[in-house]
Amino acid sequence: MKRHLIKTAPLLLSCLPTFLIFHPTHAQQPVASFYYDDQGYVTRQARDTNGNGKMDRWTHYNRQGQIERIEQDANFDGKPDIFVYYDSGNPRRQEIASKNDGRIDLWYFLNSDGQVERKGQDTNQMGKPTLWVYYRDGQPVRSEENSKSSGKLNRTVYFREGKISRVDEDTNGDGKPDNFEYYDSGQLVRKELDRKHTGTIDLWGHYQDSRLVKQEEDLRGDGKVSRIVYFQGEAVVRREEDTTGRERMDIIETFSQGKLTKRLRDTKGTGTWDRVYVFENDQLRREERDTNEDGFFDLRIFYMNGQIHRQEGDTNGDRRVDIWVKFENGERIEQLEDQHSRGTISARYVFKNGQLVGQEQVADASPSSTAILFAAVEEELQSMASSTGLYRSDNRAVTAAPKMESDSTMK
Repeated sequence: MKRHLIKTAPLLLSCLPTFLIFHPTHAQQPVASFYYDDQGYVTRQARDTNGNGKMDRWTHYNRQGQIERIEQDANFDGKPDIFVYYDSGNPRRQEIASKNDGRIDLWYFLNSDGQVERKGQDTNQMGKPTLWVYYRDGQPVRSEENSKSSGKLNRTVYFREGKISRVDEDTNGDGKPDNFEYYDSGQLVRKELDRKHTGTIDLWGHYQDSRLVKQEEDLRGDGKVSRIVYFQGEAVVRREEDTTGRERMDIIETFSQGKLTKRLRDTKGTGTWDRVYVFENDQLRREERDTNEDGFFDLRIFYMNGQIHRQEGDTNGDRRVDIWVKFENGERIEQLEDQHSRGTISARYVFKNGQLVGQEQVADASPSSTAILFAAVEEELQSMASSTGLYRSDNRAVTAAPKMESDSTMK
């Protein structure tokens, strides 16, 4: 009598992951054929699962009636493109040709419970896995990729509770990761880059809602932050820089719609902010200086077409303008002074080719325009902070006294 040892096949198939189960696509009754060996054991079953008259699923059995292999023609082109391999009746490996070209490009390895332990993928048509994903309890825990076909891993992704938690990437093929990404609940929160491949991180990016909001750079290769850039949307709104390596920022710049609006500097290396530059359409329009380092500006310079146009100064520290200077083609031509601190002009000096050529006393004439009181440096810090909405006055990046020297880009 022939032994039909195939009754367990449907039960075994039900143990497979859902992506291995294929249902008929037509209402016709599927057709099955059985093949036996010379001892009467069923060795193979062929099925027509969609009723089109062509076999598209082949199940192979051992003499114990256990499934050894299933082949499936998922796209009904007459060629199997899914292969499932069994051990002791349990599915342990699956191979898939997902691109309908007959070449295997996906590999699944299952544990004794039928869960995927690791998945291999051929991402560049090399005929072997270049990406491996490892699973625990049905959740991915790590993936490793050799996307450059160099034989070395160049990208590793770590997962927590099924979501990306970290990505390590080797961008130059030396076998060492140099780009790192960190995630919180699957959202990108930080990037770290070793751009010079020295083993030291020199660029840090901070993200909110996966958008870059802050970038820190090490410009000297000493492992210390020397430039900080802040973003709103895609635009830069603030930049800070330590230009001399004293670990204190000596430049703060603010931007509007991508254009520079203000620059605050410590030009003397005394640990005190002493100059602010105001820009319009990327052109320098005004500069204010604290010349005696008392925390108040006392010199105001106006620019036109890249040249000094006029100046206002406070010589007695009362924050009021008491000296006015006019320029022509970059040369001083007139200087007015309030020598009695009454808010009126009492002396006038005339210059030509840089030399004093005339002077006169004036009977308390009124200035031609109303002068604005000089502000405290702290007020300027507050103004720059409020314009970007990034800082309070007690923030370290704002109030820390820099110990820097000017790079002489502004005199």
